[in-house]
Amino acid sequence: MDVPERIEVEAGAALVLTWPDGTLTTVAAPALRAACACASCLGPEGDAAWIGDAADVRIIDASLVGAYAINFTFAPDHHHTGIYPFDRLRALGETGSV
Repeated sequence: MDVPERIEVEAGAALVLTWPDGTLTTVAAPALRAACACASCLGPEGDAAWIGDAADVRIIDASLVGAYAINFTFAPDHHHTGIYPFDRLRALGETGSV
């Protein structure tokens, strides 16, 4: 698994990762929140169950989880239980969904 060389949160609106090969991955805060795969967000079919206004979603905190992932806290709901592995974040940025 690649580990980003640089991790930035741009004004709470997006995550920007710089990879060792020079690739930039940008993921908007609403896309990150919608992609949360924690137990409280997954519905019975494994689909994200969170419904909210994407215009209100912001990243209010981000922290590393070991050497493999990032954990975010989102506004407006203060959700913070999702863990986003680096490979998933890269795929999310490339495809728009995971």
